[in-house]
Amino acid sequence: MFSPLHGVASHRLPNGLRVLLREDRSWPLVSVQAWVGVGSVHEAESESGLAHVLEHMVFKGTARHPAAEISRWVEAQGGALNAETSKEYTHYYIDLPSGRQVCASGGPVRRAVHLMGELLCRATIDTGEWRRERRVILEEMKRRHDDAETMAWELLQEAVYADRAHARPVIGTSETVSAFSAETVRRFYRTHYTAANTLVVLAGDFKSREALRWIEAEFRSIPRAAAEIRPEAVLQVEPQRLRLQKPVQQAYAVYGFSTPPAAHPDQEALDLLAVLLGDGRNSRLVHHIREEKKLVWSIGASNITQEGPGIFAIFAEFNAAKGRRVAGAVEDILRGLKKNPPTHGEIQRAKNLVQTSWLQGYETFHNQAATIGAYALENHLDRLKHYLPKVLSIDRRELERVIDRYFSAGLSCAVVEP
Repeated sequence: MFSPLHGVASHRLPNGLRVLLREDRSWPLVSVQAWVGVGSVHEAESESGLAHVLEHMVFKGTARHPAAEISRWVEAQGGALNAETSKEYTHYYIDLPSGRQVCASGGPVRRAVHLMGELLCRATIDTGEWRRERRVILEEMKRRHDDAETMAWELLQEAVYADRAHARPVIGTSETVSAFSAETVRRFYRTHYTAANTLVVLAGDFKSREALRWIEAEFRSIPRAAAEIRPEAVLQVEPQRLRLQKPVQQAYAVYGFSTPPAAHPDQEALDLLAVLLGDGRNSRLVHHIREEKKLVWSIGASNITQEGPGIFAIFAEFNAAKGRRVAGAVEDILRGLKKNPPTHGEIQRAKNLVQTSWLQGYETFHNQAATIGAYALENHLDRLKHYLPKVLSIDRRELERVIDRYFSAGLSCAVVEP
């Protein structure tokens, strides 16, 4: 049977840095990725947005490589260089052709590893660059405030989490970001970008022995300091219903309830139920609320996990005048699972969709490295190994138990409307 960890070799360097290599020379491509265990939940209130700011500033160059040189080189290879910041981690990647021609320098893969090491270990974080980039980030905030779907999701997190660290947006606020100095950003970089807090993952066309040697050389200077302790999430005692008025043409809503942390054994069943409820025209939410009742233009479900409590969420877009009816219909579907549990046909359809999505998503080296990295960062590789077999083994009785445990809870709601 397919195994997501087939060919994956794990290493720990003398300075404590973790490295995962999946050598696969079937295609002349490679993904060089780095995962740092720092996100918005690790920030103090006055630091809100710093992890995201640092993601931007890391790309502004090092003493040896100006920002323009780095991006020009990656683009010249036909590659891609980017990053993302979440509540719990910051993820960097360079995807590019491997350049199979043998050369003493190691070619593009060697260069990509070098540049990743430069960014994570030796970023300059220049004061002038920070002043310029701060304007870019503040403009990004304004654009996000014009994105109703994003605002609805961020509002739901306020409805689910009672503590500020988990409720506030990853990007921070204009007040906090405007107050940061370049030294504040540098200090955050030195504190969090450490060997104990970082994971390097390569997938694709390279030689493992060479790659490990390159990684050790490039990341030798990263501080050893211990990994950060994540603050515990605090949940709202009662379901919350929050609304926000914006200049939009239709309403955007997210309904949800809290779920256990990512390592909990019920996660696979919750994933399967999200697909059963919201994936495709035959799913319960789409069939009953969009196709039959025609209350929404779009609707779907997702089980969103993290190290702390996650969220089972239903996303919908509809005419604002139908808001009350949509909310009632969503609650009816979720509570109706107990009275009318999933049929064998529904369960098999959902399993087929999960398996297809899982296997197709693993076709690229980027997705292989990203999946391995996301699970390995929090030491969940064993869960990754058994994820698909466990999903495919879930029976109706197991789903009924999970429905009984979670789907009788009250539903929080966040709506952005005209």
